[in-house]
Amino acid sequence: MNDGTDRNDGYDVDSAVWAYLQRCRICSMEELFRHVPAFTANQLFLTVDRLSREGKVVLRYRNRAEYVMVRTGIADEWPHEMSSAPFGDRT
Repeated sequence: MNDGTDRNDGYDVDSAVWAYLQRCRICSMEELFRHVPAFTANQLFLTVDRLSREGKVVLRYRNRAEYVMVRTGIADEWPHEMSSAPFGDRT
């Protein structure tokens, strides 16, 4: 089981994902893949799943084919249906 201790380039996957989520507030998995390229898709999916189960992020449905991650502290600011949510580079 992945406990967040997988490391790549000196960083553990949990720290890398959490640091990116702190900066962007809301992001799709595609954005996460693009901005945290040191880890595999499996490592990133497992980390997002774990953070969701721990209540640190909320997954919201954006449109037919996409979910986005929202940090728990700001999740109430965003509507459940996010089809009109602005997206783009949030670095």
